[in-house]
Amino acid sequence: MNKSSFSREGQVVTPEIQALPKAELHRHLELCMRPSTIRELAPQFGIELPDKESFQQRFVILEPMQDLGAVLNKFLDTQKLLASEEILERLAFEACEDAFKNENIHLLELRYAPTFIHQGHPHLSFAKIHSAICRGLDRARKQYPIEVGLICILQRILAYKDNELVTEFAIENADTFLGLDLADNEVGFDCKPFAPLFARAKAAGLGITVHSGEADVPEAAQYVRDAIECLGAERIGHGVQIYRDPEVMKLVKERGVTLELCPTSNWLTNAIPNLKEHPFKILMDSGLKVTINTDDPVIFNTDLNWEYQLLQRHLGLSLKELAECSEQARRSSFLTREN
Repeated sequence: MNKSSFSREGQVVTPEIQALPKAELHRHLELCMRPSTIRELAPQFGIELPDKESFQQRFVILEPMQDLGAVLNKFLDTQKLLASEEILERLAFEACEDAFKNENIHLLELRYAPTFIHQGHPHLSFAKIHSAICRGLDRARKQYPIEVGLICILQRILAYKDNELVTEFAIENADTFLGLDLADNEVGFDCKPFAPLFARAKAAGLGITVHSGEADVPEAAQYVRDAIECLGAERIGHGVQIYRDPEVMKLVKERGVTLELCPTSNWLTNAIPNLKEHPFKILMDSGLKVTINTDDPVIFNTDLNWEYQLLQRHLGLSLKELAECSEQARRSSFLTREN
């Protein structure tokens, strides 16, 4: 599939898709910053963006990258901007405002990694980061009828001790965190050593979702099995590769695990060759719980309306099926589950 078939240039989302009330489970807060806010803030951090081309070069991915690692490296320019409590509060508020006003999202789970923000800005403690983000969400809740919650991310590329500190922080703030996630490049970073941390989080009442089965590698399905059996994952971030393994698909179905599928992201990270070959419909027709998500909307130049439209256009999903996916997201949300 060529680039133009995914381009949003000149494309208008249908009124029917725009009107659908939506829910999203998998959206990284750090990659939700408005393009206009990026352009305003970037020069303060030595990043000049004189035109559209320079903005896209630094902050947007429009064509498939070499691999997931290459995509993750492009996040670092955005990290530079997350430099103060005021910016973080603004980021959180604007992310919710845009989701509700532009995408008709009524339930939204946002996830972020305290370590990712802190690494670039050591003066920001986990507590300061989280308090600022919570203030932004509170402002949004007061202005818009949107349900929104936060998931805390552990970075699998970091040491156990570092992730233990983050887990303790998440548990201490379980009144404002919905769940715990494990993210970053899965290849070469086994999830199993972190099992005790996820057991601790689960015992504290946090939901468990794990990035897994994203990269197109032979071990992908086994990674998903490990996330479920060893970390107790109730949801899988991506999981797109499990269609290759009937036994893992059976496990996902029997355990009632929800898949947080991100079509455009999967294309841009080379998890799939093109959208027509995305196994979304295979997974859905197999009776698995599937949901539609954006992953990193700004850097991937997408939103939830666009993801719905792409699935309708390239895989033939009906409006009824799209609405069912949204309802599945609501049912699978850590915001609505009964503890």
